[in-house]
Amino acid sequence: MRILITGIAGFVGQYLYKYILENHPGVEIHGTILPHPEQNQFCSVNKEVVCHDCDIDNKMQVKKIIMAVKPDIIFHLAAQSYVSSSWENPELTLHTNIIGQSNLLEAVRQLRDESFDPVILIACSSEEYGPAKDGETPFKEESKLRPQSPYAISKIGQDFMGFQYWKSYGMKIIRIRAFNHTGPGRAAVFGLSNFAKKIAEIEAGKRKPELETRDLSAIRDFTDVRDMVRAYWLAVKKCQVGEVYNVCSGKGFSFQEMLDKLLSFAKVKAIKLIKDPRGIRPTDGGKIIGDNSKFQKATGWQVEIDFLNQTLLEMLNYWREVRF
Repeated sequence: MRILITGIAGFVGQYLYKYILENHPGVEIHGTILPHPEQNQFCSVNKEVVCHDCDIDNKMQVKKIIMAVKPDIIFHLAAQSYVSSSWENPELTLHTNIIGQSNLLEAVRQLRDESFDPVILIACSSEEYGPAKDGETPFKEESKLRPQSPYAISKIGQDFMGFQYWKSYGMKIIRIRAFNHTGPGRAAVFGLSNFAKKIAEIEAGKRKPELETRDLSAIRDFTDVRDMVRAYWLAVKKCQVGEVYNVCSGKGFSFQEMLDKLLSFAKVKAIKLIKDPRGIRPTDGGKIIGDNSKFQKATGWQVEIDFLNQTLLEMLNYWREVRF
């Protein structure tokens, strides 16, 4: 079996690759990377992966790789994944996420035949729903979509494009609306990892015992990335093509609660919280919690990792081991 993971050197891509390698030996894993030193380093270390230089925005590069690999399963993870960056450069976000996916689906559509008809998982997002109004949570797959960022718009584009290619061409596409997920190694541009990194720096004497915070009242549905990639694998094996599924814990934590938990693990106890001078973002606040019953019924998936007590501690430990 051949598997292609677009964006394999990214945070989720690396966890997915390792999960498949450890739990499904004998699978041939291919991945697309950008020709950057950090991503080249990933390929030099992880010899089990067949790496392919590919800019998802480049139609000919994408088609060439699909033609060469002819994968049985495609996990499409390559994307601009930072909500905040989508405000700064909406054109890049929309182009990479929507046109990039169009390049991939068109390549598969044009090359499909009796011997090549892959299952394709599209990683969509809970950001499509936007914060809930009174009584709306938990969100079900049929809930209204109210995108509140260019990133969310791009994910709706990916989501609906996947539906269209299944409906129009019969392609084997499964859409996953992944709610918030994180874990050890997450880039510090993401809030919880940023808090963990700064706490580790404070412990190491590299930073004053202060944390800048924005709105901590927002409630989000978080899952450990290791539970998430296990869900992705189950999705391509057990979910119905053409359908969309929420993958989430079904529980909501406020950022205040999660930060308090990180602070409880800190070796320095007198850490002061101060307001971030940049103020709030349009997407701050509100509640986004999902209903995972459709996905659980299809796959039997359950959350296995305690997010508050295990994931957050391991994120802090990761940064403690990094040399600043």
